Amino acid sequence: MVKTLLESFPTLSENNILTPEDFFRFSSSYAEILQKSLPVTNRVAFAFSADQAEDHFSDNSSAAELLRLFKQLKDGAVLYSIHADYLMLSFAVKGGAKCVALISGADPLFLQKASEDYLLGIQERVAREFLLLKQARVDSQTGLLNLSNLYSLLDMYGATEGLHLILLELPSKRTSFQYLVRYSQKCATLLLNFVQVDSGLHSLGHSVFALLQQDHGGGLEIESALVTYLKREGCHRVHIGSSSLQKMGTGEQRAAHGRRLLDEAWTALRHAVKRGPFSFCDFALLAHPENHPLAPPDRNLVRRLDRLWSKSDMFCLVRFAGDNADCPASRVVLPYLDKGEFLAGGDDIFVYLDGVTSAEALEWAKNLIRQTDNPAKNIHVSAGVSRYPYGDFKKSEMVGNCQKALLHAAFFGESSAVVFDAVSLNISGDIYFGDGDLAKAVREYKRGLQCDNLDVNLHNSLGVALAMMNQLASALQSFQRGLAIDRHSFMALYNLGLGEQARNRKAEALHYLEKAHHHYSPEDGGTELVGDLTLQLGILSCELGKYAAALAYLVPWQEEHSTVQSAGRVHYYLGEAYYGVKDNRKAMEALQRALRFDELDDRAMNLLGRVYLEEGEGNEIALSLCRKSVELEPANLRYMVYLAEVLLRCGAPHEAKENLYRCLRNQDCKMQAQLLLGRAYLLEKQYRRAESWFLKVGAEENHRPDLHGEAVKGLQEIRSKIMR
Repeated sequence: MVKTLLESFPTLSENNILTPEDFFRFSSSYAEILQKSLPVTNRVAFAFSADQAEDHFSDNSSAAELLRLFKQLKDGAVLYSIHADYLMLSFAVKGGAKCVALISGADPLFLQKASEDYLLGIQERVAREFLLLKQARVDSQTGLLNLSNLYSLLDMYGATEGLHLILLELPSKRTSFQYLVRYSQKCATLLLNFVQVDSGLHSLGHSVFALLQQDHGGGLEIESALVTYLKREGCHRVHIGSSSLQKMGTGEQRAAHGRRLLDEAWTALRHAVKRGPFSFCDFALLAHPENHPLAPPDRNLVRRLDRLWSKSDMFCLVRFAGDNADCPASRVVLPYLDKGEFLAGGDDIFVYLDGVTSAEALEWAKNLIRQTDNPAKNIHVSAGVSRYPYGDFKKSEMVGNCQKALLHAAFFGESSAVVFDAVSLNISGDIYFGDGDLAKAVREYKRGLQCDNLDVNLHNSLGVALAMMNQLASALQSFQRGLAIDRHSFMALYNLGLGEQARNRKAEALHYLEKAHHHYSPEDGGTELVGDLTLQLGILSCELGKYAAALAYLVPWQEEHSTVQSAGRVHYYLGEAYYGVKDNRKAMEALQRALRFDELDDRAMNLLGRVYLEEGEGNEIALSLCRKSVELEPANLRYMVYLAEVLLRCGAPHEAKENLYRCLRNQDCKMQAQLLLGRAYLLEKQYRRAESWFLKVGAEENHRPDLHGEAVKGLQEIRSKIMR
């Protein structure tokens, strides 16, 4: 009877040892602990290298001597160093390295009289406090900062340019503890890859994360990009809420504002959840909808205009708006009005032109703009023209259409005029999309297509919005319609490729992305877009076993992005591709880099273990890596097969069998498991049982020639041993 395989407790982050990263994340808190432990210290800094120490000592007349003492301490020649008012203490960190605390301004008399036992006692006590602070501020599942740390930052953070807080909820498909731990770890890795550094990244528990940054007034670009990125990386739901806070006061006022920032972001997050599976929302848009560029027009204004157009079957409405706050249209335009009837709407002027065509209204508006334009005084006015009848738009929608035309005109710069059309609706749809209001974006795109069904950009925009709403089939239809209009459309091909990739139809995705790559031109987008296309081509080629093609994409991409931290995500695929072309040495290097980038990458662990085994780099190292990959992903039976193979090479057939019996229920792994079971029993000299397993491999209908050949060799080996 085969014993049940002992399962490992889900791997958590290592919170029982200090790491180099801790001295960056908690440098101010660690410095404060040291200052409280030592009499009269002026400054505390931490250094890992001689270069860092040299920069710190640069203004000191004894810099050379201090640097010499620092090197002695780093090399382990001394336990601590003292020079004048300087005290240096070293702290062990993960990996055997040392971080040296450079403490200046200490009382020289105290340093002279302090005994070695006393100083080392302080060092030991401070190291414990460092570790306790880390454990209190770091999430044990992900290794990210936790909610306590976020509260602390919000209570004391005084940012000159204000703060921007993003809350992310990434619900998992399952609720078991084991799955949640691993899912949270993967989400943390994805987020670290996106934000580059984790100084402001927190894990709040239950797959909720927070990102605290300085507010640079970038709108919702980060939130939109995050949703798109996390969706592509396999998160089945992504909800984001955000809020910003300008420069805060001090003391209790600052703490209250910081906590309010969290409440606002949380409110926006709960609102985003209602918008769909992939959504985001900013609190400012909820709190001040009147400031939105597409806010509904004033009802009184619409009623007044209705009196003018109620009996008209054909008219145009022109809205004049100043291009900056110094030139309100209500003051600039009025002296030049020579036709129509006008109404003021705040700083803007609406002119009703009965019985004129849109071309006539546009020409009149342009002429008036030319008369009012005064670059010397920075006076610039733009105009948006809406016409009736147009499409299925009601008269009451003409005011809103004028505003959309003005937003369209803004793309042409100051002193511009545009007639509302399908492109205007594409732009208004993009604004709603950028706000995270996908339902309104889809409505605008669809109305735009009613105006011009041959607009490829509208088909692509609609498809992207539908894909974000998880309506993938409808999204792909939109992309196909765009491609039918322009079979060389880069964006249609690119989006179709990403859509098929989302459906896990990798061959189809590769086909479309290769065509997109062929038809790409600089006008289609910047280097970031073509870089992503190249990366996706490399990943898909690798996953489809086209390893030489994968390297042709991935190697140049990695070289171009070598200085960017996010490039670390490509190392696993490079390792797999090199392994696929039988270049195990390069595969080994790439997989080692992949694990330096993400030490919990189960794929890299398992493959590196196999490479070590094949290259004779140490069976025990290979075994530990394969074991760890199974611990991280116990449901991955292919990992179990590879682990069993390593166990057999290490002379542990009994443990190998425990893994292999579990793998028999999976059709993809069944034949390989049968073959290895035959090998295991052969090692134990149970020849009849070994023979039965080898025969089962040969009896499989859809047998793999390589495994069948190995089974035949096993049978021959059994016969030779029996004959002896």
